[in-house]
Amino acid sequence: MAERYDLVVCGGGITGAGIARDAAHRGLRVALVEKRDFGSGTSSKSSKLVHGGLRYLEQGKLRLVFEGTNERAVQMRRAPHLVRPLPFLFPIYKHSRRTLATVDMGLWIYDALAMFRSPKLHRTYGRRKVQRLEPALSAADLAGAIEYYDCLTDDARLVLENVLDARALGADVMSYTRVVGLARDERGRVAGVRVRDEFSGAERELAANAAIIAAGPWTDELVGQVTTTPPTRRLLRPTKGVHIVVDHARLPVTRAVTMMTRDQRVTFCIPWQERTVVGTTDTFYDGSPDDVVADAADVAYLCASVNEFFPEARLDASAVLATWAGLRPLIAPAEVQEAGATSREHEVHVHDDGVIVIAGGKLTTYRRMAREATDRALEWLSDRSDAALEGRELRPCRTKHRPLPGAFGLEPTGQAGVRAIAARLESEGGFAPRVAEHLSQTYGVRAELVTRRIAAEPALGERIDAELPYLWAEVDHAVEHDLARTVEDLLCRRIPLCLRGRDQGLAVAPRIADRMRARLGWSEAEATRHLADYRATVAASRRHLGG
Repeated sequence: MAERYDLVVCGGGITGAGIARDAAHRGLRVALVEKRDFGSGTSSKSSKLVHGGLRYLEQGKLRLVFEGTNERAVQMRRAPHLVRPLPFLFPIYKHSRRTLATVDMGLWIYDALAMFRSPKLHRTYGRRKVQRLEPALSAADLAGAIEYYDCLTDDARLVLENVLDARALGADVMSYTRVVGLARDERGRVAGVRVRDEFSGAERELAANAAIIAAGPWTDELVGQVTTTPPTRRLLRPTKGVHIVVDHARLPVTRAVTMMTRDQRVTFCIPWQERTVVGTTDTFYDGSPDDVVADAADVAYLCASVNEFFPEARLDASAVLATWAGLRPLIAPAEVQEAGATSREHEVHVHDDGVIVIAGGKLTTYRRMAREATDRALEWLSDRSDAALEGRELRPCRTKHRPLPGAFGLEPTGQAGVRAIAARLESEGGFAPRVAEHLSQTYGVRAELVTRRIAAEPALGERIDAELPYLWAEVDHAVEHDLARTVEDLLCRRIPLCLRGRDQGLAVAPRIADRMRARLGWSEAEATRHLADYRATVAASRRHLGG
């Protein structure tokens, strides 16, 4: 007899992955299903930041800032290889709406809400110091700047390690598995989740006692599809966020720079090793969540914002190496608001039939959101007379204390432990400093799985792209250990040449496809299709260029 799950989690972004991990760790029987690759939607299209949300202070959302800053501290402890401190510089000009004193006061509140556990407390710099720190920043009418700290992350990896840990804890995880409906018992309660394999087209039913919908921007679409009564209102009012990537030499920032634009939006310039990321926009979006791209207006807006603060950059569309665009699954407000003012908080809805819906939220607070959704699911399951929980020993939520897979053993040392891994890779493995840094910050203690391959086959230690630190050994690792199933999975989220490469990985994509074909048993037609799909993804990221 096929296993009956306590929960089927529908949606493999950061929230769904966090729920599957939490629920499996408590002892529930869990399945996680995602219609594409894990983290391929909004969760891999963020600003790559784990932060408290400085701008929420001005909106008076102190609880949201408190949650964000404290979850930032948790993630720095439990995933130091993926969540790393990053200094931010907030320049203040004589024409700025905020003065240095005002921002300084706000950052004291920010540090206090973090219980003074920020990587470093903020400090104020005068004009000359700012010019030494960031010489490319416009000095005209510069009054000074304030430096504060938040964290940089690899959002796709953060999702992946939650999925990997959920699987290690006993969850069944299934990518490219689309939810097509629910099965119900004679009382109308959830009895199973019907799914379709997106490659073969085969459909099957996963027997289950309850289903959690954690579908991000697709929430309203999926809720409408699986519930028996039409929703009375839309849960979400999505906004589009666009980022552009330029060469670091073109925009040479050493710190993230917080730019308050003339239309009072917050935009960041973020150092990203060989590249610099600029983002994000924040505009309401009414189209399909499956077709979100950066358009010419988005790119022009971001370039103009940069040029105002960094006049020598002279950015335009031709300087952009790559773009990404995603939707924030924001809760629909009761009344009309500007996009930037829409709440970043979340809601959990429990239906009588065993469907639990979680909507809204943000990357930084995913663990708290997962805990709440799992708590609510357990309450519903416990209320069922036939939920089969009786007599089973279920544990309380412990994700606050459990490291992600790449951080096992790093807990006492944090960032020092990550640096020690890099130092060993350099001294004992002979890896170049940048490669050693990349391996330690991408895989943490799991880097050994990659380096073992190179020890057995030295050619796999060659770089895929001479300018970037990615190695051929990572291709095989991504397929065998990190759940990559398509060329897009690999080149967008496991080895993201799509975002960092000058040609977005197009030159090596055929060789990548051949290597994946050998390991996944693709036919020639399947390999050709996956390669064409990747080229279409790259073309979509270049749609702002027209033509």
